[in-house]
Amino acid sequence: MADGLRLDTSGHTLTATIDAGEGNLFTREMMDALIGAVGEAGRTEEVRFVRLRAEGDAFCMGRAKGGTTPDELRGMARRIATVNETLRTTPLTVLTEVNGSAAGFGVGMIGASDIAVAADGATFAFPEIKAGFAPAVVISWARFMLPSRLLYDMVSTGDAIDSARALEAGLLTEVVPVDGLAARVEERIARLEAVDAFALREMKRFLVFTRAMDPGTAAQASVDTLVFSGLRVIGKF
Repeated sequence: MADGLRLDTSGHTLTATIDAGEGNLFTREMMDALIGAVGEAGRTEEVRFVRLRAEGDAFCMGRAKGGTTPDELRGMARRIATVNETLRTTPLTVLTEVNGSAAGFGVGMIGASDIAVAADGATFAFPEIKAGFAPAVVISWARFMLPSRLLYDMVSTGDAIDSARALEAGLLTEVVPVDGLAARVEERIARLEAVDAFALREMKRFLVFTRAMDPGTAAQASVDTLVFSGLRVIGKF
């Protein structure tokens, strides 16, 4: 737990609620708390999902400013990268509930999630360049998710795109009216709860394991996973 971030586990779901005031900016303490909670939950069999949501008008407009020395700046950059990697590689299914505008680090968490449902009025931006920062962390992941020309335009101007454009670009799974957002995420969790828990975890692990493989290598790697899953289904493992 950290000021600005509520962490609650109910049933199969760890819910992380951002409630940090105007802009819902993430502090390093909030980052550390989220990393720790997701890591701990991923080591249990009871928790299956992470639900990342926010209070207020914004989802998350980035990180709180801080750090003036090379070591301090390096530490913050590593934290940002670790949050993204933790969400991306946890065996839990991560669902992000985007209630409003997101920028910088906030968009990074959306990009690192498995399912991202956004309100139709949400916007998405990478404004780092407006403050004189080269958005290197953003580019490190977004170049593999967003169309190259859209990404260049976003990082070079800092201008926001709307939820329809974000959906078209592949940043989002679905866009819904804001008054139906929470219910839609709950529907998705309920549907996934009906899926075999072991199979869902193995699917996520395989996605992570093969993310840097070429198609041929990934196909070969799939053989053992398929055999293992098949033996389990027929009761021989």
